[in-house]
Amino acid sequence: MDNDEKDSIDRRSFLQGTLAALTLSSCANAETKKGSGAAFIKDPTESQMASRKVGRSEVAIVRAQSYEEDLFGLMKASLSKMPVPDFKGKHVLLKPNMVEYEEGYPITTNPAVIKAAVKLFDYLGAKKITVGEGPGHMRDIDMLLAKTGIGKALKELGLPFVDLNLDDVVKVPIENGFTNLKYIFLPKTIVEADAVVSMPKMKTHHWVGVTLSMKNLFGVIPGRKYGYPKNLLHIKGIPQCILDINRTVKPALAIVDGIVGMEGDGPVHGTAKNSQVLVLGDDLAAVDATCARIMGFTPHDFDYIRVAGKVIGNIEQSEIDLFGAKIEDVVQNFEPSITFKDKSLLVNADQQAS
Repeated sequence: MDNDEKDSIDRRSFLQGTLAALTLSSCANAETKKGSGAAFIKDPTESQMASRKVGRSEVAIVRAQSYEEDLFGLMKASLSKMPVPDFKGKHVLLKPNMVEYEEGYPITTNPAVIKAAVKLFDYLGAKKITVGEGPGHMRDIDMLLAKTGIGKALKELGLPFVDLNLDDVVKVPIENGFTNLKYIFLPKTIVEADAVVSMPKMKTHHWVGVTLSMKNLFGVIPGRKYGYPKNLLHIKGIPQCILDINRTVKPALAIVDGIVGMEGDGPVHGTAKNSQVLVLGDDLAAVDATCARIMGFTPHDFDYIRVAGKVIGNIEQSEIDLFGAKIEDVVQNFEPSITFKDKSLLVNADQQAS
């Protein structure tokens, strides 16, 4: 039996074990769909909806066939056609996805996209640029930086990296949250940055369907306070926490690496998907809704994106102005995770890894 076959069997056994478990989710401030065991989010209150973005949203879909292309030039050209936040004189924190590393799996944000983003924000006048991540699985940050190639890229650029799992923490209030948490501990680097930029890999996800710019911000949660893989927040409801984190951190921009994404058993053991796009925008709800459509889904397939459309930004196509490629020209029809097909497998999602 080769390693790939063994990994497949181990994974299948894990999912079967999850289904067999009869313990219902203990998600706070959440309800359970009858017969499925899958927690979903309560309809937001008027006070929660009051924080939603006002007006239309702009999202750029940038075609890029490979990581060898001039990604900086492509992103620069796209953003020149649409309104973007002012980054001049600001400290910009880039938050890529570096949750784990396994040889041959497109798990992490590609270093070429990070390098292009650094050039972009330097061009846009940023005073300081930092890269930070708090991996949810592996704690050996030096190994991750070396294996992913991100460490080499940052060394070439002369940029600092901050392990958000071990950074000093700041207690930050949660206003009108979806969990029962009144506050959350965030890394000092995140709190002090003028602008946080989410830079995820376009992937399917076994617990929430897809992991894009909003889910990527789970990595700002410090492991020194919440453990690994942040399960103290998982039990409060993963979709609920995604919303609370995004509404508290208030990221300024998203740059989604979809040049090579992941389908199937994401976010770690899925299959590479050559999507050949970058997706950019300052409304993360609109960015993720657009990515979902590129992946062949609808935003309403995923509870946290659906509710984000009521409390964060726009998810309806009629409310989003697209720049660059058209969705119908780049749609890829990602294979969903098995839990997307069978929601009963989510019965113990709150107790599992990221």
